[in-house]
Amino acid sequence: MTEVKVVKFYPFEIPHKKGGLVGYADVKLGEEILIKAVRLMRNKYGGYYVLMPTVYVGEKNHEVVEVLSKELLEAIRKKVTEAYRESLKT
Repeated sequence: MTEVKVVKFYPFEIPHKKGGLVGYADVKLGEEILIKAVRLMRNKYGGYYVLMPTVYVGEKNHEVVEVLSKELLEAIRKKVTEAYRESLKT
């Protein structure tokens, strides 16, 4: 499995009972790939999920990065969530 590392986390909490954006992260995969602006979202039940960077084309947002492996996507989510929790401690 590819090593996942959060290079930088940018907290962006907007209080909202139904969830929402809590921050952005720059995520490094191995030594070859850096994905900037991965969004960490909180769902209305308190869980977290990630959204890959998007670009606005016409009237729609399109993902710029698509993670095909569920295991890799889960590893990214875990690392970004850990970085978010660490940012709350400081």
